[in-house]
This record gives sequence, C-alpha cells and structure tokens, in this order.
Amino acid sequence: MLARSIRIVIADDNVEFCEILREAVDSEEDMRCLACVHDGEAALAAIERHRPDLLILDHVMPNLDGLGVLEELYRAERRPRVLMLTAFGQESLIQRASSLGADYYIMKPFDIPTLLERVRQIADPGSVVSTFQQERRRQQIERHVAEQLSVLGVPPHFKGYTYLKDAVTLVALDPDLLGHVTTKLYPAVARMRKSTPEKVERAIRHAIESTWVRGNLDSIERMFSYCIDANKGKPTNSSFIARLADQVRMEMLAS
Repeated sequence: MLARSIRIVIADDNVEFCEILREAVDSEEDMRCLACVHDGEAALAAIERHRPDLLILDHVMPNLDGLGVLEELYRAERRPRVLMLTAFGQESLIQRASSLGADYYIMKPFDIPTLLERVRQIADPGSVVSTFQQERRRQQIERHVAEQLSVLGVPPHFKGYTYLKDAVTLVALDPDLLGHVTTKLYPAVARMRKSTPEKVERAIRHAIESTWVRGNLDSIERMFSYCIDANKGKPTNSSFIARLADQVRMEMLAS
C-alpha cells in the first residue's frame, strides 16, 4: 500500500464512462479522482490546476487528442505519469505514445479491476512497470487463454472462469509462479479481483469440476490425457493452470 492516495485526473470524451471510472477510483482507499474532463485542452488545464500523480488519458478526444496532450506534456517541466487508453492497436500509435513519455497503455475494452491494478503499478516508484511491448504481449496471451477456456467449455459465467483466465495469463508470463501457487499466484489474482486467495482457489476448483462434467470432453481428453490424476479423474488446479499456460506459450511461439 502506498503511503498516500494516488491523485488522478481522468480524460475521456465518454462522459458515462468517466463517471463509472471516477466512482471506481474513489471507491479505492489508496486513490482519489481530482477531476474528470472530456477533451484534451481541458485535460491540460486540469493537470495545471490539480498537479495529479497520474493521468488516465484516452487517445480519441475533441479539440486535442491524446497524442496532442502527450506532446504538450513532453515539453512541460513537471508532468504526471500517464496511462493511455486506446481502441486502436497500431504499432505506430503505440510507439509514438511511448516516445512521448506515456508510461503504459491499455486496449479497450478492458475490465476496471485490471486498470486499477495498473494504476497502482505505475504510481508506485518501487514497482516494475511493463513496457508497451510487454503489455501488448500480455493482451495477446490473455486472448489465447480465453480461446482455450472456450474450447474446453469452461463456463464463462462462473467466477472461476475469470480467476482462471487471470491465473493462466500470469503463469504464461511468469512460469516461476507455478512454484508459489498459494503464496503468490492466488494472492495476485485476489488483488486484481478484490477477493481473497481462498475464494480464488475454491472458485477455480469449482470451474474445473464443472468443466469436467459439462465441458467439451474431446478437447479435455486431448489437452489433459497425460496429466489427469488417476484417483480423482481430473487435474489439480495447479496442473490445469500449468497445462493451459504451456499450451498458450506454444501457440504464441507458433504464431
């Protein structure tokens, strides 16, 4: 936990989204929204007035777009850290935003708990923040994970589905987490989803058990035939996560 609240300005032309994000930020004990603005010029004025720690900045805005705001901030003596939101994944846009000093980007659509976790990482000087390229890789992995969960027939409306997606993505990025499932992996997912490690573990177990009863049996057999517990007839949470993470890494290498 940081010693004080992270002071945030939100700049997005979608008024409804701004209010949703403001409420989410203000519901966190370690964050405070100073202002919501809806165009680039207003964003620069809010930064000058409030001196925030962090700016959540949309790419597409009237009067002055996100890149224009970054260009103005690039010349400023004092500037906040910047988390950029974009619906476009062009490499040229990402490289331009990075060269202008954006600290991180998130592709729309995204879930708010993930954004809040990134805000903490960016605002904490002791945290290692992913580069733009690493974030792109994380998003690609997350898409592959979602595809694999769908193929297996994991019920998407279960909480365990979301927890599994997070856990497999984290392990695909950092395989060492498999050696610390209860002490590091479950707590990391719990922080992202405002839950507890125990609830994460139980929800994942429930999702796996339901998949074994109602999922795609052919896909389950192909993927898990060599790692199923002979006594229980299904893999442990750790084995399930490890197998999916390995499958995703192989797909990434092949693509």
